Amino acid sequence: MEQIIEINLLPGKKRRKQLSRENRQIITIGVVFLIILALLYAGLRVQLYQRTSYLNDLNNQIDQLKNVENLLNKRQSLGDELFYYETTIEKLVNSQINWNNLIDELSTSLPKDTVIESLSSDRTKNSIKITGHTLDLQKLAWTFNSLKINGNFENVVVESYNIPFEKEKAQTAPQYVTFTITFAWKEIKK
Repeated sequence: MEQIIEINLLPGKKRRKQLSRENRQIITIGVVFLIILALLYAGLRVQLYQRTSYLNDLNNQIDQLKNVENLLNKRQSLGDELFYYETTIEKLVNSQINWNNLIDELSTSLPKDTVIESLSSDRTKNSIKITGHTLDLQKLAWTFNSLKINGNFENVVVESYNIPFEKEKAQTAPQYVTFTITFAWKEIKK
């Protein structure tokens, strides 16, 4: 007879320990809590991604609108320049001296023996300067008075005059009194 001895080298079946009810509840609550945290984290990441993509889209739209803004700014600056040139040209046209009218006005105001040698204007001071000569000091006084009486001239001032020294009474060339007179012409202010 043979006897068979069985040897089991493998460990025996362990009996599974059963968790207590409290431990199962703790593990369940822990797993649920981890799932909720994972869902919250995933939700926050999705919101962050959406906001980032929304901001990127807005930045792209802003960049596209900057070209339009640059064009509008250029248009505005061109409009300002055009307005400046229009008003400047208009001011220059209005501020031009009508030399023919001034010479005509002077010719009706000056005595017969008075000669104007030069005529200039200073737009910054709004004045006219004439230089010339006349026969004597009395004619210079008449010239000054005739300009002062004229209603179109104001602020008439004799800046300088020169009376020649007579060496001989029998000189062939007449000696003239030279003068420089400044005044404001009312037509310039229009």
